[in-house]
Amino acid sequence: MLLSPGCSAPSKANIELRKTNDTLRAQITKLQAKQQGDAAQIRALESHSASTVPSLPESRLEQLSTAHGVKFGRLTGGADLDPAKPGDEGIKIEAIVYDADNDAIKALGRFTVEAFDLSDPNPRIGTWTFGPADSRKNFYSTTFLYAFIFDCPWQRVPTHSYITIKVTFLDELTHREFTAEKRVNVTLPPPAPASSQASRN
Repeated sequence: MLLSPGCSAPSKANIELRKTNDTLRAQITKLQAKQQGDAAQIRALESHSASTVPSLPESRLEQLSTAHGVKFGRLTGGADLDPAKPGDEGIKIEAIVYDADNDAIKALGRFTVEAFDLSDPNPRIGTWTFGPADSRKNFYSTTFLYAFIFDCPWQRVPTHSYITIKVTFLDELTHREFTAEKRVNVTLPPPAPASSQASRN
């Protein structure tokens, strides 16, 4: 079969190059996760050097699947917590804790969620904290979901539809701390109707 001048089958060299690139990307991702975990472990050791909080030795931790980072899942964004009302009544957080192999794990700890309307002179619009017991109750494991899900009702309704959210995870086992940030779009509730001039009179 003759191929048209503009079409050609991928060469064996190109196929091998793609495979090599995929392998290298996977290795880089694992190295980045390990680097984040090592940096967090150093910070944890420094902050707890004078503390009496018990912790496993590093040699033991290296044999376990421990937290090396936290990231947002696709469910993160505006949350319609009351379908009877228009607009979002808060934000939903899908927090994924991952290990040195970049695999999601159920690592319990303290999650602190912060939200900011950076276009507002007073940017902070809320802070929500979920302890280890809360994180255990809000962990979901399904075919397509392996993450912590938190609903955060507005503490102050933003005035702009794009807000920045930050999650900080403090691992209960290793005392390592990780953060992630994301800019999301929310559906603002409609403004309260202004009183008419006639009603004011």
